[in-house]
Amino acid sequence: MDKNNKTIAIGTHKDPYKVPLNLKQLSIYLQYIIPSSKREMKEIFGKFELDSASRRRQLNTIDFTTDANERKTLQNINKGLTMELFASGMFSYFDHPSEVHSNCLVNRYQPQGAVDDSQYHVVPKNYAQGGMPDVQIDYTNFMVILEVSAMEKPSLEYFKKQLNGALKHARSIRENGYDKPLYCLAINERSLDLTKNKFELEKVLETIKPSEQIYITAISIQEFADLGQEMAGTYENDISNVQSDNLLSVLKATVENGVDGQFHEEFVKCLDDLKPKEPYEWTSQTSVDI
Repeated sequence: MDKNNKTIAIGTHKDPYKVPLNLKQLSIYLQYIIPSSKREMKEIFGKFELDSASRRRQLNTIDFTTDANERKTLQNINKGLTMELFASGMFSYFDHPSEVHSNCLVNRYQPQGAVDDSQYHVVPKNYAQGGMPDVQIDYTNFMVILEVSAMEKPSLEYFKKQLNGALKHARSIRENGYDKPLYCLAINERSLDLTKNKFELEKVLETIKPSEQIYITAISIQEFADLGQEMAGTYENDISNVQSDNLLSVLKATVENGVDGQFHEEFVKCLDDLKPKEPYEWTSQTSVDI
């Protein structure tokens, strides 16, 4: 596994952005989003330069329309934005795609000592706005889009809304001329281990025609974090062997199982198959005369 931090593309112009955490760190810190501890979230925001001091230094401010609850609003913005960066950063390790593009908003500022307009630093500013998926990974034969949410204890109605949002974004990409299969992965606190979540996913899947070639599944934040830790631990030496064809097989196996599909489990199966098999050792038996 590549221990160096990955570089992803962010914003409209796909500016390069080096994720400040490696895979192991991403998968560990991702779990902090679930309990939403203010102390832990503050540490995460600092690492992504989203804390108040960093935002002021980089003129990376948010213009609010009202003064009411601004601190809470900024907390929610930072939380949603870091969730998008977590998902983008982690997915860049899955099969080392050439580009993982986060549609978050960015701020370009000139660092002190810059000599011309071509010298600027890019930092994430706000989470992806409506009308586009949070994250896109475009392969030659298929596309993956991620719809993420850092909301604590999202309602079933919110879960359904996120799934429908993924479908809407996929159909928009299709209408713009993309003709290859589209795989949508929704990531939030809800798991498909629960029947009621499966039921909501099933209702959304029933609205998709086979001819659309749009496939949707979901994974919880905890399951996504656990997968990242397995990748960084048990399968550390096997990640580099994963190719886009392997990922496509994982996605196909997941969606073929419909509401029972478990992306994280299928990916671990793939890693097991790619793991070098230890040679079988023959043991000679010696007869002993009694």
